[in-house]
Amino acid sequence: MRELSGEEFAVVPDSAAGQALAEAQRGGATVLRYASGRPCLLAASPGELVWAEAGQARLAVIGTCPVTAGHLRQMAARLSCLADADAVAEALPGSYHLVAVVGGQVRVQGTASGTRRVYYARAGGTVVVSGQAVVPAALTRAAVDARTLAVRLLMIVPPALAEPLWEGVSMVPPGEAVHLDAGGVRLRAWWRAPEPEVPLREGAAAVRAALEEAVAARIGEGAVVASDLSGGLDSTPVSFLAAAAAGERSAKLITYVQAIDDPEHDDPVWAARARAHLPGEHQVAGPGDVPMWFAGAAEAVAGLDEPTRWLRALARELATSALLARRGAGVRLTGHGGDEVTLPPGCYLHDLARRHPAALWPHLREQRSKARWPLSACARALADRRPYPAWLADQAKTLRAPLSSFRPDFGWEPPLRMPDWTTEAATDAVRRRLVACAAEPYSPLRAQHQSLSAVRSIAASVDGLRTLTGRVGAAVHAPYLDDHVVTACLAVRLDQRTVPGVYKPLTRAAMGPVMPAACLERTTKGEFSADIYQGLRRHRDQLLALLDGSLLVERGLADPVALRRACVHTPAEGGPGVLSLDVFIAAENWLRTLLTYPAQEESCA
Repeated sequence: MRELSGEEFAVVPDSAAGQALAEAQRGGATVLRYASGRPCLLAASPGELVWAEAGQARLAVIGTCPVTAGHLRQMAARLSCLADADAVAEALPGSYHLVAVVGGQVRVQGTASGTRRVYYARAGGTVVVSGQAVVPAALTRAAVDARTLAVRLLMIVPPALAEPLWEGVSMVPPGEAVHLDAGGVRLRAWWRAPEPEVPLREGAAAVRAALEEAVAARIGEGAVVASDLSGGLDSTPVSFLAAAAAGERSAKLITYVQAIDDPEHDDPVWAARARAHLPGEHQVAGPGDVPMWFAGAAEAVAGLDEPTRWLRALARELATSALLARRGAGVRLTGHGGDEVTLPPGCYLHDLARRHPAALWPHLREQRSKARWPLSACARALADRRPYPAWLADQAKTLRAPLSSFRPDFGWEPPLRMPDWTTEAATDAVRRRLVACAAEPYSPLRAQHQSLSAVRSIAASVDGLRTLTGRVGAAVHAPYLDDHVVTACLAVRLDQRTVPGVYKPLTRAAMGPVMPAACLERTTKGEFSADIYQGLRRHRDQLLALLDGSLLVERGLADPVALRRACVHTPAEGGPGVLSLDVFIAAENWLRTLLTYPAQEESCA
């Protein structure tokens, strides 16, 4: 049986079968027991784990949270049923798994943002729950589901379709908790997307408070913390908040700037402006100090529950975290997720037409002037009333269609497309999944749904990156993706989260009291085509190595000729070609790490 390792944990029910499964599990220590004395929570490492007991109740927090055992004990004493744990998640900042026990019942939940997820499966006549899909997959010796893998080849995968890749393993939807007892499993929602009704001024104060709390949750007394500093309006606010928290806790801040080998790139200018106002050390890495993108892309990356689209940058991320760890940092803060929570997607216009029609025209006029959309096409897009399942089903008809930048799209998700190199069998499997999907949207508003969908998509990748960078030193953390920050941002009115002629009005309003005005004036965002193409020229051999003996080709998901063409020819700037390569690298690399799992014949039929 596979051992628990790293951050892995398992939860079993209060039953003889649960006890037998716990006793058979290797590599983990029992952290919590039920009142009966049977094991409940097993964890590989005490690491970021705090637990407490009070009578029949127990609580455990696994992950990033500043709670103490004493405070957790007080919270446990107030639990009379599992539903009372709602208040625990609402009160505690950070990013963590929460395990609550009352009598012989246990509740396990991750985060609403999806940075910490929960999986379960039946094993040995009982149910096992974990924060990592690989744990129940290994216990049940599950095979990879080819149909589910085909869905992961979409250029953009809606979280509603992102099911676990192993047969028999289920994922608890973010925002829901799994309740487990001897009788089985049930799911219960504990978080809902907020209604976007809070005015900007009030909402900005709430966002600032939540982000301050999220950053501070990762900075201990006397610690060394690093912060990425691109100069943009995502990482720069995090750096200023980190400087303030570090000053209060006698901690040390190291800002990190990655120089860009592109004379047109203005990140260095804005990063230098911010550094002039920030205390601590400032680390500036030249283009040759860390690996280029695509370096090591063919090297198998173990320990991921699913393919991650960031593998082309992984070697750079690992080198950066190792460099900062040598300077003493154990945490590396980033601005990942900032765009997703502070900027509404383009479909917000569809919601404005219904919620705030008087505000629609100036917003629509600005977007039309940028994209040159015909007014008639805008009218048709605004009139679309398809519910989410119907919209998904219609995407099945256009999976191979070209994208048009001259036609507005106010759909529930970005248009769904398959890479050119996928086979017709793979595309057919995705079509069937789309037509059969009966998922409900996260909100009746398309912009709220798509914002949360984008958050949950990036959250899954960021959590994998946190795990991998933590192995080499300074683990990547994304405070914007903490639940309290996501909730505060999505509660702000849509017509005030974006303002014609103003870049990131929510960020500017939230950070105005704590950042110099000169650092909030930026209206541009870094563009990294130069990095992409320099990395491709240097490391195309990595793509060819993945192409050699491709498991995607072997499983009938990729056409070898079309895939070779995609790997050999440099994609057009800003086009879907780069994303197509990310899909290939992620899926092929992930499959190659699974060679130790039992194989079975698979097809998309």
